[in-house]
Parts: sequence; structure tokens; C-alpha cells
Amino acid sequence: MENLNQDTGFGEKPSAMGGQMVNKDGSFNIKRIGIGLRDRVSGYQSMLTMPRWRFLGIIFLFYLLINCFFTLLYWLAGPAGLTGIEKANTVGRLEELFFFSTQTFTTVGYGRVNPVGEVTNWIAAIESLIGFLSFAIAAGLLYGRFSRPRAFIRFSENLVYASYREGHALMFRLVCYKDDHLLTNAEIKVNARMVRPQQGYQFFNLNLERSHVDSLVLNWTVVHPIDEHSPFYQLSETELAKLQPEISAYLTGFDEVYSSTVVARVSYAMKDFKFGYKFLPMYFSRNLRTELDLSKLHLIEQE
Repeated sequence: MENLNQDTGFGEKPSAMGGQMVNKDGSFNIKRIGIGLRDRVSGYQSMLTMPRWRFLGIIFLFYLLINCFFTLLYWLAGPAGLTGIEKANTVGRLEELFFFSTQTFTTVGYGRVNPVGEVTNWIAAIESLIGFLSFAIAAGLLYGRFSRPRAFIRFSENLVYASYREGHALMFRLVCYKDDHLLTNAEIKVNARMVRPQQGYQFFNLNLERSHVDSLVLNWTVVHPIDEHSPFYQLSETELAKLQPEISAYLTGFDEVYSSTVVARVSYAMKDFKFGYKFLPMYFSRNLRTELDLSKLHLIEQE
């Protein structure tokens, strides 16, 4: 009756695990311990996958700190190491040294301030080399972020427990929200995790009304009929809540822009279940065109 699934990657007996195993955004709720941070973390991968604001913040912070460091070196080298500095007070001189450092780091070199001492020449030479290398790395990271295939998919915030044919079904929906991106051969797999007395955590493959679409051009409502083959069969809302269910979905599709397969994940815990609700329509026809209203992705109403 039930499609047990031991191939989720969480092991066959994850009885000691707690909380949500997959976060709402699709990332895994796993913390790795017992090994050093240097071995666990990939700086390059982190820079490619972190949010845009954090990436730009790190780039700016690195640029600021490296120039502050070389400003300090020029200051320690002494006032005789540079010519063309006009300001005599401490703050003004530090300011000129800082901007001379930025010009050297970026190889702009406006020319008014010049290194004349051997120490300052060596400092400027090393800084210009680091500048070349830094901009090469930054350019590679920017290219990697822009060229990295992404699934521009949004999932509904909630999963509804709604009437379906002569029974009920669990439903959530998704949509590809970019105009220029089209997923073909989109396929989705949905798993359920439940906690059962004496058995601990168990995973199940959920049968779907439809698990594949040729082209994901509109929204897709994913439906799991609750029949005799479902692990939720004949369970009330109270009984279901005691099992602490977690529904996780894994979507794959071919993106024609990137000419690559992309993936997207989502997870729903019991707090995301809405009983007795249904989704509102997202698309309609107007002026011989079909309009897809993305703002209605999360809209539900009582049945």
C-alpha cells in the first residue's frame, strides 16, 4: 500500500534526526561537524552561490581593506618615499596615500603622486601585481555567477489539502517566472517524511496525478491523490499532525537558454498545510492572448 523510499540520502534509520530536513528554500537542513572549516567550505563555490548583496559586499570590503593595508605600508615607508603629496596634516596625507593606493591597485596611475624611494617602489609593484590578480579573480567570479545555470522557479508558500474527484489530495504549485526562460521535459519527484511510533522516521514516494510536462510555460499544480496507495490514506487532520509530515519536492528540467539541466527544490512542513482550501486560477485569456498573473501564485480560498 505504501511506497517506502530508502533512497532519499538521509539513511535508512534516521531516528536521531530532528526538525525539518529540507528548508523551505530547498536547501538541506544539515550541519556538518567533526572536520575543520577549511576542509568543509569551498570559497569559490560559496562566492558563486551566496546572495548578490553579500557577494558585492565582500568585493567592496576586500577592495577597501586591501587599500587600507597598502595605505599603512606607504605611511610606514615615510614621507620621503612619495613625491607630489600636497597635504601636510595627518588626515590629509592619509587620504592622499589611500587614493594613491587605489590608483596603483587599479593601475590607473593619474601621475601627481609618484613613488621615489626603493621601498615605496617595491610596495607599489607588489600592489599592482595583487591588483591584476584580484581583478582577474573578480572577473572569473562574476562570469561564473552570470553563466551559472539557474532554475527560475517559484513555489507556492503553502500546500493545500483539498477536495479532489471523489476524495482528497495534497496540492502545491509552481511557476517559471522569467519571460526568456522556458523549461522543457520538466519532471518532479515528491517525497514524504513521517514519524511513526515504534518505527521512527519513514520516507515515502508520493504518487502524482502528473509528474512530467513537456513545456513549463504556465503554472503547474502538482497533485498527490490521497487514495489507498497514499501514506496519508484515511488519516484525519489531527492524526496527520501527530506524524509530523514533511513534503519535499525535486524538480528537474532542460533550460533552453543555458542548454543545461537545472534543478529546484522545496519543502513543506505541517505548518505549511492548509486544510479545506484550494488555489485560485493564475491565468486567463485577454485580447487573444493568455496572461499569467504571477502575483496569484500563493493565493488560496476556502472550498
